[in-house]
Amino acid sequence: MKIVMEPSGASSRLFEQLQVGARRETVTGGYVDLRDQMLRVAAVAFLVMVVLAPLMTLNEASLTGAGSIYRQTSYLVILGMALWAVRPLEQGLGIIAIPWPILLALGWCYLSLFWAIDPDIGFRRLLLTTIAIWTVFVLVKFGGDRVMMDILRGALVVALVVNYFVVFNDPVVGVHLQTDANTLTALVGNWRGIMAHKNFAGAASAILILLFLFDAKRIPAILRIVVIVAAGYFLFRTQSKTSAGMVAMAILTGWMFQTLTRRLRNYLVPITMIVGATIWVMTSAYRDVLELNYLEPRAFTGRGQIWAVLARYAGDNLVTGAGFGSFWNIGGNSPVYRYAVGFPTLVSVGHNGYLDLLVTVGVPGLCLIVFAMIVWPVWRLLSSTRITAARGALLTALMLFCLGHNVTESSIFERDALVGVLMMFAVAFAQYATPDVDQRRTKRDVGDDVLRTMRRRRRGGAKLA
Repeated sequence: MKIVMEPSGASSRLFEQLQVGARRETVTGGYVDLRDQMLRVAAVAFLVMVVLAPLMTLNEASLTGAGSIYRQTSYLVILGMALWAVRPLEQGLGIIAIPWPILLALGWCYLSLFWAIDPDIGFRRLLLTTIAIWTVFVLVKFGGDRVMMDILRGALVVALVVNYFVVFNDPVVGVHLQTDANTLTALVGNWRGIMAHKNFAGAASAILILLFLFDAKRIPAILRIVVIVAAGYFLFRTQSKTSAGMVAMAILTGWMFQTLTRRLRNYLVPITMIVGATIWVMTSAYRDVLELNYLEPRAFTGRGQIWAVLARYAGDNLVTGAGFGSFWNIGGNSPVYRYAVGFPTLVSVGHNGYLDLLVTVGVPGLCLIVFAMIVWPVWRLLSSTRITAARGALLTALMLFCLGHNVTESSIFERDALVGVLMMFAVAFAQYATPDVDQRRTKRDVGDDVLRTMRRRRRGGAKLA
């Protein structure tokens, strides 16, 4: 039997493909979706921006709230690329992609701008936060959780290689050195690579361990081992205690999700998260007391002193807070100058994501964000009956790591902060990788199925010919 393709039919199909501007035939007979490729390019560009964000903020005026127009414009362009790739007019309201709990949290944050101490700075920061959140959910929803997980792995592997290269070829950039008398003694000698600070590099290395430890059987075993060992050693050289402690707890939680029965893990995983975060709070708050250095901020980060200031301000502004993004780095109007003297006035972050949210968006905002970023996605993971144990283990481990990391660092709802963005990816994966909770399919999904069927039939016809 011989099948002959009529030229008119081929021309018609080619015309249809050019009309949508989305597909191109390859030399192997398959088709590449140009919009899918654009979505992947947007994902890579977005992650590059997130990894390099600490470097891009080094030139901003310290403690004044000055931003970078190039940084903000770049994120807008990336979001525009992602939206164009998914045909926004065809998606309707589905283009929003962000789940309702996060939309509620963002709504309260925008409302807080009405009473913010510095609404201009607050709006710029909230706009960048919104762009980052929207980009993540568009990428995961329309690009697919498997594809985006692979891109995330690849981006962090490249970041690790570059970090090693910088450490050995340019130690002035890649290692914390004793540059002046104000340099914290606890930082000297710690590796940071290209990521400006050892805590950023440590967090990236820790998350890379989780990405290659769980739900990674498709990756050759030798490659997994090499990446885990390399990331583990870099994490050790950063001396990032928060990342090291939390990755151990995250691994335990992931192992529990992967090995325990569904009923048992539904109890033990939340308990482990709560207990682990509580222990980490107590350890971080009183470590400097145990080390007899509570009053010497140069020996430690002085988190106890910073947290005391935040607690006093929160006590006086429990409901409203200072307004989103209106506590740190806003110049002389910052409340820190009225509530503290000395060391706390010299820092630019509260070293606790939850306290930083409490002092900016108050108790209502904190509760909404914690529900949206922790309670809601964890519930989806635990209630899912169809998600694989390996995928659930990875997402649970990522969630716990980011949850605990914010006990001593601030990244949740914090613009393009690395851990905050990776936590948003984990939430997006939990949203769109739990099919029994949300089985709705987009028009794009249905169309892709039809196109795959047509390709199979075309290949079958070619073989018969």
